[in-house]
Amino acid sequence: MKNETSSPRGRPRAFDRDEVLHRAITTFWARGYSGASVDNLTDSMGINRSSLYATFGSKHDLFLEAIDRYASTFGRLPFSAFESNLDARSAVAAFLEVSIRCATSKGKPRGCLIANVATFEAEKDTQVREKVSGMFADTDRALSDYFRAAQDEGRLSHEHDPQALARMVISVTHSIATRARAGTSRKELSVLADDFLAVLFHATN
Repeated sequence: MKNETSSPRGRPRAFDRDEVLHRAITTFWARGYSGASVDNLTDSMGINRSSLYATFGSKHDLFLEAIDRYASTFGRLPFSAFESNLDARSAVAAFLEVSIRCATSKGKPRGCLIANVATFEAEKDTQVREKVSGMFADTDRALSDYFRAAQDEGRLSHEHDPQALARMVISVTHSIATRARAGTSRKELSVLADDFLAVLFHATN
């Protein structure tokens, strides 16, 4: 008599995709793209090479997905400051404070995966360059929109161009990430942020 209980067509993955992607992010973040070998990645992710390739495609595909996931998780955290009802100065101060905290958190690599790792690869990798350029354009646009709304609501002077303000604020966060990567302390970074706020809002109010 034929056995009518069919076997599954392949063994289910014995790992959580989101969790192993998170581990890959940490590895790329700490080692850089070139410095993170496939062995480094599989060791940190807790999977073998065949699982990595079957699930993510290639090391390069994994890196591109890691950039996207980082942007929507760790990279998204500072922007919550602009979703509050804070005045413009307080919102920028909160944005920089969270950026500093993210760049110097214990238990995580210092700096920023996008500002410190992806931008380095962008010079020679067209796909990474296009992805990072698009992300920078999106963040510039989001902050420009915020500053423009703050001007319309009387919470910010009309003296300066919202796009210029947005680029300056984002550029400071890139400096924070680079300095954090190089070992600058959280206290020193906070002084940098305070100095920037004093100059920016003295000129815009």
